[in-house]
Amino acid sequence: MGKNIKENIRLAIIIVISMIIGSVFTMFIKENNNSVNYSYSSKDRKEFNSLYETYDTIMKDYYKSVDSNTLIEGAINGMLGSLNDEHTMYFDKKSKEAFDSELSGNYYGIGAQIQLTGEGTIKITKVFNDSPAEKAGLKAEDVFVSVDGVSVKGKSATEVANMLKSNTVKTSKIVIKREGNEINFDVTKENITLFSVSSEMLKNNNKNIGYLSVSIFGQKTYSQFKDALLKLESQNMDSLIIDLRGNTGGYLYTVTNMLEEFVGKDNIMYQIQSSNGVKKYKSSKETSRKYKIVILVDENSASASEIMAASMKENYGAILVGKTTYGKGTVQTTKNLSNGSMIKYTIEKWLTPNGKNIDKEGITPDYDVNIGDSYLNSPTKENDMQLKKALDLLK
Repeated sequence: MGKNIKENIRLAIIIVISMIIGSVFTMFIKENNNSVNYSYSSKDRKEFNSLYETYDTIMKDYYKSVDSNTLIEGAINGMLGSLNDEHTMYFDKKSKEAFDSELSGNYYGIGAQIQLTGEGTIKITKVFNDSPAEKAGLKAEDVFVSVDGVSVKGKSATEVANMLKSNTVKTSKIVIKREGNEINFDVTKENITLFSVSSEMLKNNNKNIGYLSVSIFGQKTYSQFKDALLKLESQNMDSLIIDLRGNTGGYLYTVTNMLEEFVGKDNIMYQIQSSNGVKKYKSSKETSRKYKIVILVDENSASASEIMAASMKENYGAILVGKTTYGKGTVQTTKNLSNGSMIKYTIEKWLTPNGKNIDKEGITPDYDVNIGDSYLNSPTKENDMQLKKALDLLK
């Protein structure tokens, strides 16, 4: 019996590790459904007996002390991992708090977005303006080696984010790899108010070209986006660039509100496919915007970023420039658990206004353009080849 228990634990660990390594922190969150009342109680179901028996056996007979919470979390992770869905995952209490704080727009940390790559490394996808990360010299595409002396090898993006947001260490010692070289940074963390939208007016060939960068679709993003858009329009803007590069997603209602600023009333913004069929979501807002728009995307543009890019292309005629997007065509919701933790799980698929499923494929830009080695070495607007192409299209 002891051998079988050990084998089951080993298999559970493999499932959890496989889920972590295969996950990329992309988000497309539908409103929380915590008010759902189930018609049964799991504790009264006979099929759960083997789970309880396993738990009781390990707690009683395992050869060393076992933390019950760790065992329960492992069981939840194993259950979710068995779904083979990289976007369905468990957040412990600490991870949930970090997740919520990022989408709410306020958190304690270094001010950078990170992502788990296909090679299993953790890299920076975006450094926020005037953040501790920017002040210390960290850059997009930097790959983490360690945080405060702890290797990040094999860790998920959520685990590394928690390390970076820990309030037990005010100044973190971060080792990153850049162009094959390891570099040490001391980064003093701060309370970050995440402005997920930045904007400016660019001049090109005597034209006023508005530039809006959206880093995440959080709770405050729509209001920030609308304020910035109206400000640019008041400055006699001729055309617009919306930068969604490195944007891994966010709330469905946020991208819906943003799309309604451009998609005319009764036009389909996107479609949602569930077990009940396909529902078309139409704009309810009148709009008269007609100026030319270019949207910048890359391989890290995922989820809500992809629905905005696809909808703007198919509805408004926006031009897409950059690299093929990540390819996440599913929608998740969250469920808060009684111990303060949370699960995020897939409930639907989304389709473009024309009914296309982009899951695992991504959206191919109208102009496939590399950002350029010069930008990766020393990022400026002048050597950003994707931005340069967008500006050329808007002359």
